[in-house]
Amino acid sequence: MTSDETAVAAANLAFYRALEARNLSAMGQVWLCDESATCVHPGWHRLNGWEEVRRSWENIFANARRWTVACEDVRIHVVEDAAWVTCTELLTLSGADDDDESARMQATNIFARHEGVWRLLHHHASAFATETAEEEEPVN
Repeated sequence: MTSDETAVAAANLAFYRALEARNLSAMGQVWLCDESATCVHPGWHRLNGWEEVRRSWENIFANARRWTVACEDVRIHVVEDAAWVTCTELLTLSGADDDDESARMQATNIFARHEGVWRLLHHHASAFATETAEEEEPVN
């Protein structure tokens, strides 16, 4: 792994740690906090600009159940001052009755090197499509 890939991996991990901790301040340290920031939460429209993205995290943190998050199948690509990470997010939601629910999301995180630091520029997560017998074989 190159030094840039290692730095991007660390920035990506910081994003998921802030997400799991529901820490808005830490989230702000990960993101590029300007009008170029964008985010698409599962089932939402695109949010434009850091202020809109920040408000979404603030609302999610205030209104959602507690969760843990892990990433699988993490792939990192770096080209000059841009990088993208694709991964599978595994979110485990904790309920009041101690029954946990899990959700798998496909995610893409785009980072930009800003003043020597990798900052999150775009986060897009969407639910995995469920596989059925009909989907296993294409119809011609």
